[in-house]
Amino acid sequence: MNNLGQKARSAVLWNTGFNLFRDLLQFGTMLVLVRLLEPAAYGQFGLVTSVIGFISIFSFNNFIAHTLQVRDEADVHYQDHFTAGAVMAGTMFLVTNLVAFALRWFESYAPVAMLVHVMSVTLLLEWPCELRRKMLERQFDWRRMRLLHACGLLVSAALAIGLAAAGAGVYALLLPGLTVTLPFIYDLFVTQRWRPDWTWSWANYRAAWRFGLTRIGSGTAVTGRQLVESATLVQVLGYTPLGILNRALGLAQMFCIKFASQLTYATYPVLTRLNPNPENIARVNGLVLRIVAWVAIPVAVIFGALAAPVVQVVYGRQWMEVIPLLPWTMLWGVLMALAQTANRLLLAQQQPTRCLLADLLVLIGTGVILWLVLAQGIKAYLMGLAALQFIVLTLISVWLCRMRALRLAGLAQAVLPPAVAASMAYGMCEWGRVTAGTDLSGFGTAVGYGICYGFLYVAVLRVCFARMTADLVHYFPARHLVGRILFLRFA
Repeated sequence: MNNLGQKARSAVLWNTGFNLFRDLLQFGTMLVLVRLLEPAAYGQFGLVTSVIGFISIFSFNNFIAHTLQVRDEADVHYQDHFTAGAVMAGTMFLVTNLVAFALRWFESYAPVAMLVHVMSVTLLLEWPCELRRKMLERQFDWRRMRLLHACGLLVSAALAIGLAAAGAGVYALLLPGLTVTLPFIYDLFVTQRWRPDWTWSWANYRAAWRFGLTRIGSGTAVTGRQLVESATLVQVLGYTPLGILNRALGLAQMFCIKFASQLTYATYPVLTRLNPNPENIARVNGLVLRIVAWVAIPVAVIFGALAAPVVQVVYGRQWMEVIPLLPWTMLWGVLMALAQTANRLLLAQQQPTRCLLADLLVLIGTGVILWLVLAQGIKAYLMGLAALQFIVLTLISVWLCRMRALRLAGLAQAVLPPAVAASMAYGMCEWGRVTAGTDLSGFGTAVGYGICYGFLYVAVLRVCFARMTADLVHYFPARHLVGRILFLRFA
């Protein structure tokens, strides 16, 4: 466990540094792109990525992911995975192009048909790229993996800005994503000199096949929800409102969901190989949920409070329609982050069927909300999505508690302290703002408000929840420095 704990810390350290780099790079790129591209381009981008994402669920990635579930190195068969991946990638490439041809027959979707043709290449590039990624994840070689990923992102950002400045429109959002896979492919075939021998055995591949089919079901539900949502919104409202909704959701994904997904992504190879003692698993799972909640909840509160200045600075004045959507988007983002984290913890307990049921619930629930609520407007639709994520989070939490993989006390320690601290910090900031008679329309005022809120949030946690704060900080890579700053004593 000690060795796994060190690997988990290393994973968090490298992924935290990488995420900071990536988010700053993507944030800077986005600041440029939203001023060069029209909202309709983001609407087309959202629909195309939904189509490609849905089709890619049936690809190689879900089967190669089984390598992270395997404890014994002798049961990992990369050659079999690569051979099977060749068939899957080629088939999905053909299917994607057939879908693109079919889209030409529908007036609403014809404008994106050529874009789907172009993005079908993604399925071929992801085949060797994902193999190399899973090799590095299983080896816990986060340093190499993140450096390769960073190289791909730098090339992608430069290409995106260049294409947007040249007037390439939606292609500036789509084409750069293809370049992210290239460093991994180069590392696999050139640096590592790995070569396929094209062997394949059903005996070796049987377990991965069963696991992959279950994950395809979950992936179909998740991406199916996105596809149904995008297609319905385009049909009912058009590309521009979809682009506005996607920009609102984009902020929640960037500042709430992305942190949660990257944390579980970094720690998942460790979670699958934990000591199976229920007490140990419940403690670790509670800790993971606590980290996500203690970050996501205060971020959601402050972004909801500063919706107007945030949208003006990040997107510009042409995106003002995003402002009234942001508070509800952030609520959805917090619940989505917690639900996705809980889903990942459930999968680490070898429960892919229950994960599939939870994902199907989201798909069906989204369809019901689109049918019943969309006519009331996008804001009402976001409220419905937030309620749906709360139901899913509750269901998965009940499953984990019944399996003794999570304690009710661990769930309460994850959610209640940040909710109380964020509420108190927001209340004190609002009292100070009203007393001083200032508003939040100016950039400088909004920054000062956010800084005060952050300090007050941490102060409330330190004063009111000192033991839980110390327990959490104990697992930080720089725990001794943070502990001295906050005057914490570690048990």
